[in-house]
Amino acid sequence: MTRFLIQVALPLFAPFAVYVAWLWWAQKRAERHGNEPPAFTKGTAFISILIGALLAILSLVVLALSGGESPGDRTYVSPRFEDGRIIEPHFEDTPPSDAAKGYRDR
Repeated sequence: MTRFLIQVALPLFAPFAVYVAWLWWAQKRAERHGNEPPAFTKGTAFISILIGALLAILSLVVLALSGGESPGDRTYVSPRFEDGRIIEPHFEDTPPSDAAKGYRDR
């Protein structure tokens, strides 16, 4: 969850939060001086934040659709520690062992 917050949510929402904070400050300042407060949806900052959010969403969709290996009918074998070394995760064409079948049938 922390990784999601740092890598996805923070870059996506931090510029928006900064813009909202600036807008709030500018509106308070305009009220004190008797000027017209800036509108929320007008200006290049709002447009650039909107475009940035759309590009971030698009990049996540493209990454999800194009990245990784498609398992098909193969079985995923998780990483494990065997004989003093780490075996990387991979897909096998063989069906899972009987122990795994028993676990899935519960």
